[in-house]
Amino acid sequence: SNEPIPRIEHRAPRDPRCFFYAHALLLRGLCRFFRPMSPHLFAWGTSHRYTLPQMVESSEQKKSRPPKWLFALGPDDLPAEVTVDGITYRFVDLFKHDFFAATGLYQRTDTGQRAVLKLQRTYRLFILPMKWLGRIVANHEIDIYQRLQGVRGIPGFWGRVGPTGFLHEFIPGQDLHAGLPLTPEFFEDLKRLLEDLHARHIAYVDTNKRENILYGEDGKPWLIDFQISFQAPRGDHSWFIRRWWLGRFQRADWYHYYKHKSRLLPAACSPADLKRAEQRGPLHNLHRLIANPYRALRRRYLRRFDLSKTR
Repeated sequence: SNEPIPRIEHRAPRDPRCFFYAHALLLRGLCRFFRPMSPHLFAWGTSHRYTLPQMVESSEQKKSRPPKWLFALGPDDLPAEVTVDGITYRFVDLFKHDFFAATGLYQRTDTGQRAVLKLQRTYRLFILPMKWLGRIVANHEIDIYQRLQGVRGIPGFWGRVGPTGFLHEFIPGQDLHAGLPLTPEFFEDLKRLLEDLHARHIAYVDTNKRENILYGEDGKPWLIDFQISFQAPRGDHSWFIRRWWLGRFQRADWYHYYKHKSRLLPAACSPADLKRAEQRGPLHNLHRLIANPYRALRRRYLRRFDLSKTR
């Protein structure tokens, strides 16, 4: 009778809902913390079976309109109509409106022929006037378009629009991508097009962007957007530094050409083509060193704004 009575502990069974609720709270907190850096993680968290209803609330309502200085024309839109050489063109659709330029599709009022209007930046940057920069960039791009008229694969230049704009031919087609019926002849035509540019002492510079290389409805390559292209108008008589930079940029053009060819149509590549697709060069490495962090910061900054009504 003196033996101790064994102590019996009565523990309530764990409610599995509490376990999942606690983990859902933890996941919700992690997703909120990492959401600015990784929207894919946040999307995974909201699709989890045991997350809270609050986690699927849209954050679009909390986003504000982007500031005016982010756009080339500020709060303004492209004009409803423009007149070039006595011909009137009416606005149809907006292609793009970013910090540097606004580009849109226009249609001739009498024949229905389509054209592209591009207006360089005119809106101030905070208190700094920027129209002077828009004039410089527009004059630069217009000069290159005029020098390349007659080259197969270059849209026709149709005239100036104000001090910072111009109108050029609309090329129906698609941005270069893997789903297109690409052929070896397409890349041979693109190679000849780059050779024509380089023979005129021009480097395209922007060949890394597939959206600047159009696959036309005719199955031929077309180049658009010469905003950052580089030229040496006097050719071999240009200043030494300008000729040096021209050579570097032209080599970068060829690197991106062989990179696109090796990725989109590897069966048409020779061993020499594949080797050239791996030769990046110092300019490309420098560009990646600067551009990649800039793009990451820019995207993170823009996430706070509602860009649904912009392109």
